[in-house]
Amino acid sequence: MDYARLSRKHGFKMSPMTPCSVEECSLAVGALVGHSSIRSAARMNGGVVIFVDTEEKANKVVETGIVVNDTFISVSPLTTPATRVTVSNIPPFIRDDFLVRELSKHGKIVSSIRKLSSGCRSPLLKHVVSHRRSVLMILNKRDEELNLVLSLRMDDFNYVLFVNSGTAKCFGCGEEGHLARACPGKNKKQGEEEKNEKQGEEEENEKQEKTPEDTPDVMTAAGNPTERSPGAG
Repeated sequence: MDYARLSRKHGFKMSPMTPCSVEECSLAVGALVGHSSIRSAARMNGGVVIFVDTEEKANKVVETGIVVNDTFISVSPLTTPATRVTVSNIPPFIRDDFLVRELSKHGKIVSSIRKLSSGCRSPLLKHVVSHRRSVLMILNKRDEELNLVLSLRMDDFNYVLFVNSGTAKCFGCGEEGHLARACPGKNKKQGEEEKNEKQGEEEENEKQEKTPEDTPDVMTAAGNPTERSPGAG
């Protein structure tokens, strides 16, 4: 076969969640489209990349996925750029199954879900994960960012998860570049409220501190004059 005629359209990538070899993945692909169809297979960037002899067979593998050791493995094409989706505010005990079910409504998941590191610098805490996870997806609406708020009730507690496929976006004001907890609009509004509250307290204190001499005795001045007006009597 002339390998020079192969293109990215003939290839696909899989990222197994459980350990499996290139040979096991190749055998699973061969069982689907024929073992003689496989032209190249290798491990790359944490996944397994395989090329087959026709684009039609490559598309078939992508559409159906493969099964290795009784475990389903999703397959993504090399020609379609996948989008990284980040899930925030998700405790570590929430299972990936919930995310797979919800995210699959908005596209095809093409990688395993990965818990992100908490970013601790100490070697003693390198294993600590954050409350964020990421996954690669081929979105149904590729020209739009995915922004979701997912609700989950577990053990009599309600959890709210935030899903985003672009840059950090505030779910409060909708602006990009910051999260809700650091929203400038929220801080500005809070600052104005504190300023108004402080001003109100100062005005109230001024009223309470005024003495009776500060207020004119209107009744004495108008209703009980002590001096005669010029020309009277």
